[in-house]
Amino acid sequence: MKILIGTPIHDSKDYSMEPWLKCVAELRHPADLFMLDNSIGSDFAEKVRGYCAKLKVTNYKIAHIELPPEQKIYERVARSREVIRHEILNSDYDAWFTLECDQIVPPNTLDELIKIMQAGDFMMVNHNGWDRKVPNYTVTDFNVSLIRRDCLEQYSFLLGFGTDPDMPDNWEPGEAWFKQRVLKGGGSLAEVENVIKPIYHLDG
Repeated sequence: MKILIGTPIHDSKDYSMEPWLKCVAELRHPADLFMLDNSIGSDFAEKVRGYCAKLKVTNYKIAHIELPPEQKIYERVARSREVIRHEILNSDYDAWFTLECDQIVPPNTLDELIKIMQAGDFMMVNHNGWDRKVPNYTVTDFNVSLIRRDCLEQYSFLLGFGTDPDMPDNWEPGEAWFKQRVLKGGGSLAEVENVIKPIYHLDG
């Protein structure tokens, strides 16, 4: 599978960028890296380019999206993911590996996700993790997930408020809404735990 690792980044996660980039560089399955910076201003994108040079990470693309300063985190992430979605659709990628920039995973992570996806012909494989501040509290976000291209062709990350009575009225549960639409549309997804380990959720 031709994979794009597409990740929104923000200067609030500066503490995790170097170990995360090192983790990405060590993944066994070949993949391209696209980072979309949604910080205020483009300084952080330049800083991350410096990290890439230091760690000799070369197979990457970084872009900056300027969003209103008052825009809250969940909407910023959703709008950033929409840019990543179009990056995939405008290229020939088979799937999107969404690895959040504070998640450190082992080198075989992509291989394991692909194996699960192909074994069950799933449109999505979502590997659950845990909250960094609450021990043993499962998190079902897209922190470590593989999403197939045909899924991204059908569903976006933007909310059209008032267009569907089941749609949430705020951006925070947007990931759950995305998964709900996949299932409602006849698609399939796998929610798995403890297949990939260890997963480290870094805290600044």
